[in-house]
Amino acid sequence: MSGLIGYIAALADDLSVVATKVAAGSLDDIANQTAKSLSQTAGILVDDTAAIPQYVGNTTAKRELPVIWKITKKSLINKLLIIPVAILITYFAPWIMLPVLLLGGSYLAYEGTESMGGKLGFIEVHEYHNNHSTPNTDDLSATEDKTIASAVRTDAILSIEIMALTIAGVAEAPIVTQVGVLVLIGLISTFAVYGIVSMILRMDDIGFYLRDEKTNSQFYQAISKVLILGMPKILKSLGWIGAIAMLMVGGSIIIHNVVYLHWLAELSQGLPVLLSVFVEYFVTPVIVSIMTGVALVLIITLFKGEN
Repeated sequence: MSGLIGYIAALADDLSVVATKVAAGSLDDIANQTAKSLSQTAGILVDDTAAIPQYVGNTTAKRELPVIWKITKKSLINKLLIIPVAILITYFAPWIMLPVLLLGGSYLAYEGTESMGGKLGFIEVHEYHNNHSTPNTDDLSATEDKTIASAVRTDAILSIEIMALTIAGVAEAPIVTQVGVLVLIGLISTFAVYGIVSMILRMDDIGFYLRDEKTNSQFYQAISKVLILGMPKILKSLGWIGAIAMLMVGGSIIIHNVVYLHWLAELSQGLPVLLSVFVEYFVTPVIVSIMTGVALVLIITLFKGEN
């Protein structure tokens, strides 16, 4: 009996070692795939970070952080709902991923083209861009709710693209790795985006605090001036950064998911390294996005004109 017990104990130890190695391997796979997915979705994260402050820009200062927190919670709910759907699609209807990616890429191309065209004065940008943070209502609570709803809609679209790109990259991985990567990407993307947004929106408050509390320090006074004067410039520049990010990401998604456009990704071959990177990740995707966006703007404009 003692020999049997010893054998069972040794077997249990072996199984424990195997389980530990498997778990460690899974964690390594999740970490590696998460890092890879973050690099693939970086453009959308930049776009999300650039878009959200524009919604909260006209919110009173004391309500900025509460509004951001409400949007953050709804963003987490968005991703919580998207993750199981993404996994189910991968297993039971993988063909859906291609149209989802193309629709998302086309949407980003359209939004980026329209936003850039509006900034440059080429086209009249619709109400979504011009007045999304100041709904026409005297009820401050209703105004805040509409602001949050508008931001969450944009977040939902970008979240779908983030999760679609992520699941496409780990489609061949075990289910544990897929779930782990999607959850980590969801958490990192949400808290990174809204954490940065919160810091940007409070830059001037930190500057005023340093200016008033550190009156005897030239160093802190200089920092306070940079923060106070820098905040509006950062908010303004985020609009341009967001538009460019949308064009880059949208064009890249279209190029890599339309077979007939794959040759565009090879145009940069043979060029010097820096120039090759610039052409592959900026020039070509932006041109494709602008062409797609202009076509969609014209189609939508004609459609509205007929109605």
